[in-house]
Amino acid sequence: MELHEILREWCEAAEQTSEAVTLLEQQRLDEARDAYDVSNVVLRSVFQGPVVQIGGSRSYTNRATSDIDSVLQPSAPAMQRWSGAKRRQAARRSLRSLMGIYCPELLTEFDEAVSSRSRWVEEHRRTVRKGLKSGLSEGEFQAMAAEMQATLQSLRLVRQRLLSLIQQRYPLGGEPD
Repeated sequence: MELHEILREWCEAAEQTSEAVTLLEQQRLDEARDAYDVSNVVLRSVFQGPVVQIGGSRSYTNRATSDIDSVLQPSAPAMQRWSGAKRRQAARRSLRSLMGIYCPELLTEFDEAVSSRSRWVEEHRRTVRKGLKSGLSEGEFQAMAAEMQATLQSLRLVRQRLLSLIQQRYPLGGEPD
């Protein structure tokens, strides 16, 4: 369920960013700035701290993927860290391992969707900021738009598949017998 919520937050922020970029294409800069600010507020509240940091600090994509890693493969409890065997044993019991056994395709799709969106954000962050200041040319927009929508759609699809898996495996309030 935590992964589903992380994806929900990413989708929400990605939708706001997509809206901002679409508004940039339409040369509606003030509205684009507002939409972009909303996407950054979403990410700030989710991942604690400013989205854009200067001086080599980690970006929100790094923090978000770190958050995902801590859910998929948390560190071993303190008492188990002293023993290499216990630490390895705890690592083998991770959610990543379980998903690798029970739903490897979903795990692969999840990893690909998250890494694709992270890569898109890192590659196009400066272009979006530049566009917010002075607009985007048609060529700049076209270069970003297709991949932007594809990465958003991948996140949505994986989120929907994860939701289906959760609902199938852990039904709540089923019909009475």
